[in-house]
Amino acid sequence: MKRFCLLLVLAISLVGCTNAEPDAFEYKGSKVGDNAAVVGIAGSLPLHECYQSVELQTKKRPYGLTVRYEDPGMERAEQERLAIRNAAVYFTLIPNAEIVRFAFPNRTYAFSRPEMEAWFGTDFSNIRHENELKQLMNQKLEQLDSNNSYFRRV
Repeated sequence: MKRFCLLLVLAISLVGCTNAEPDAFEYKGSKVGDNAAVVGIAGSLPLHECYQSVELQTKKRPYGLTVRYEDPGMERAEQERLAIRNAAVYFTLIPNAEIVRFAFPNRTYAFSRPEMEAWFGTDFSNIRHENELKQLMNQKLEQLDSNNSYFRRV
């Protein structure tokens, strides 16, 4: 009986250790109006520890979302790179998202699907796997400098 209890405790401990990080790609194909999916994506992306709330624009086109964050306490350039990454993920996973905004206490970054697809040189609906998106983002962000910036502040 002691062995059984010991094995049971060990098994439960190991299950707790194998808890995987949330995977944003499980939400692929979601819609802007699916609040649970939008919040689930926010919880699995960089800056999730600063996430406050999300607003969905679903009444009329352009459909979009605004994710509100607390101040992440990081350099502006790093914040911008993470905003680019997060927007690319939202556009890849939510096919009807046309506008994505990230609102921080001191600035808001706005992305439109057509402009971002042109900047990345790809149609986000053609991206099927997370690794494919990461590779594309890494290539583009390596080239990023002040002359190649995507951003426009709102």
